[in-house]
Amino acid sequence: MKKYIFLTIIIILFPFIAFSQSQDIVKKAMDHIVSVQYENGAWSRLKGEFPPEAEPTSWAVKVLKMKKAYDDKADKGIEFILKDQRPDGSWNNNTAHTAFAIIALKQAGTGEEAIKKGIEYLRNVQDEAGGYKRIGKEGAPLTIYTAVVINAFIDAGLKRNDPAVRMALDWLMGCQNPDGGYGMPKGSPSLAISTAWVIRALVMAGVSPTTPFVSDAVEWLSKTQKQSGGFAMMTENVPEDPEVTAYAIMALSKLKDKKDLIDKAKGYLASVQHEDGSFTSNTPIQFNKTPKKNTQTTLFVAWALTEIE
Repeated sequence: MKKYIFLTIIIILFPFIAFSQSQDIVKKAMDHIVSVQYENGAWSRLKGEFPPEAEPTSWAVKVLKMKKAYDDKADKGIEFILKDQRPDGSWNNNTAHTAFAIIALKQAGTGEEAIKKGIEYLRNVQDEAGGYKRIGKEGAPLTIYTAVVINAFIDAGLKRNDPAVRMALDWLMGCQNPDGGYGMPKGSPSLAISTAWVIRALVMAGVSPTTPFVSDAVEWLSKTQKQSGGFAMMTENVPEDPEVTAYAIMALSKLKDKKDLIDKAKGYLASVQHEDGSFTSNTPIQFNKTPKKNTQTTLFVAWALTEIE
């Protein structure tokens, strides 16, 4: 009898323990985030090594406003974002920078004119096939940039039948690899980072999770989860990474029945968080595959875990 009572208590307490663990990770991450803000209100990927700019500032504003904490610091970040917008409506003529700025401003409930200009820029630089390139109209369209733009469009209130959204979705779904995952450029090997963002974008835009475009991608992504609970960039021969894990959580949080995968991922994140609240990753392309303790990864972990609180 005692055994059954003990098991019942564990079953009841487990969700609370998992929730508490998530809160602890986010609190430590938030302490780190607010400690590395620059005097001008901005954030950088890694203070002292990279300059403050709109993209990491947008991530920080998004997280602070989601948590409804440190409004004074978030408001200084918003000021920086608004001042940094270019006359063409973009931030740095970069589609992801522009999309993340829109996402942050919508979360903050401000900057409507800036958002409209940003959306117009994104409409103007969309590839004729529907995808989005990194820098304006330069280079090849990339799945992750297209997915982030769709995230921004949906946050801004655009519907699935909007021409820009519809074209972007059609292009993304045409990029799926035979293994179910998505590479960065169309036809390249599947990566967890791009697959996670595509899953998130498709579901946010109303694509059914039961379609192969989503379900096969989720199956592929789940294969990148290691025994530790962390997710790796690929299914084989690479270690788990906290930033990749954050992206996986951001994708899986949009789906039902993925709690077990997410709980394992949270356990991994708790085990690799530094005492100052930060995380080490080599995921940011600016790091040239060199692991660094950095703000970018910390921001995405905080974003991911805040979404599932």
